[in-house]
Amino acid sequence: MLSIESYNDFLLPTAVVCSAVALYSQSDRLKKQINTILDKNKAQPVAACPFKEEKPKPNYGGASWDDPPPKPTPLEALTPEKVKDYDDRPWRPFRWPYHQTMSIFRLDINHWLDMDKFYIHYLKQKQEIFDEHGNDHFDWLPESQDACEELLETVVDHMLTRYPNLFKKTENGIHNLITNEKLNLTQPLEHHPLWYISKMAKEDFYVVKQRDDGKHYLVAAAVPFPGGYFKISDKLGKYIDLIHAEVPYYNEKLKNSMERWFSKLKPAEPVERASWYFTWDHELLCSKVYMVPEGENMPTDVKYEDFTIRVERQTLRRLPKSKAIIFTNHPVFYHLEEMKDEPGVPSILKKVLLEAPEKISEYKNFHAIQDHLVPYLDKLIQRQLNLGIIDENHEIKTAKTYPFAHWVISPYGDHGWTNPVFREEV
Repeated sequence: MLSIESYNDFLLPTAVVCSAVALYSQSDRLKKQINTILDKNKAQPVAACPFKEEKPKPNYGGASWDDPPPKPTPLEALTPEKVKDYDDRPWRPFRWPYHQTMSIFRLDINHWLDMDKFYIHYLKQKQEIFDEHGNDHFDWLPESQDACEELLETVVDHMLTRYPNLFKKTENGIHNLITNEKLNLTQPLEHHPLWYISKMAKEDFYVVKQRDDGKHYLVAAAVPFPGGYFKISDKLGKYIDLIHAEVPYYNEKLKNSMERWFSKLKPAEPVERASWYFTWDHELLCSKVYMVPEGENMPTDVKYEDFTIRVERQTLRRLPKSKAIIFTNHPVFYHLEEMKDEPGVPSILKKVLLEAPEKISEYKNFHAIQDHLVPYLDKLIQRQLNLGIIDENHEIKTAKTYPFAHWVISPYGDHGWTNPVFREEV
């Protein structure tokens, strides 16, 4: 199975913080700090969460087919120097009861192509994977050309508008001030449009078009970070039912509505969603949890502090000219350590790990990690009980701030969204 270098060097500061926290995890000082933060959060109404308004029903409607796509608001405070410390939105897409649904939300267009401190690393990894594996992760069909060209225009416009101090327009293209790379976009292009897009955005891109038979087909893709290894050639030119054939309960619960929903998606109504699974690495191409042989358990020498949640943050939007649907995916990693004092998080993770529907457990390889991980989650649950973060009557359910962390109750600062429960301890 193929894999890539992990980015532990990028996470060293986090590991240092985790070690420091552990030294006095049961201290009165820590308990007071956590309770102060939690009390302050409880004093705020949930409606104060800046993402609360981004949770409509799937077809949130109201727009016409002629309405233009939304435009992003400039984030002028973010400069190249600040990117290395910038935290993206804190995803916590943990649900209970756990039902297999599309689980989509209105996309704030400002977050279509997000920025964070791992930006440079992701772009470097993209290039390495493309160079090594070629068309396994980067390919297209001729019918996608108009959509890919429109997508390139859309990405360039988004980056210039949303991040005016990170990208600058040049006489013949765009200057990425983070990587200091200048892209020549003079027509005819020297490279495929997806090549240029991958030099600006850290997301994976799938381009989907509806054919005359009414079905939606994957016609182009740049996907270096699938997580569970697969080749684009296995999916290119196939319609969405075949692409999703391995998704748990797709045929039973999603198949009948998927094509209908795709057909109704309008340019002015982009959406986003997130899925997640446990792993113990930061591999982008293929996570180690999917390398465990079928029927076997994970290695028992994996340290608890190495466990992460890999969130697959995804968006869907329609381009107005080509009518193509653009699906983006971008992995974000969160150590269990950094979430251990967020109310109820260890409890809901254990609940899902042990009681998720059988097909989902198999798909995410939960069975391979249960024996090793449950004792650690029990320890974190007891810690929350000892610190008064939760009580014996705590109800395990989806948080009101889903799909984000409970502490997201105020606008972000210069460094993005920083976890106060975790960082305040140091």
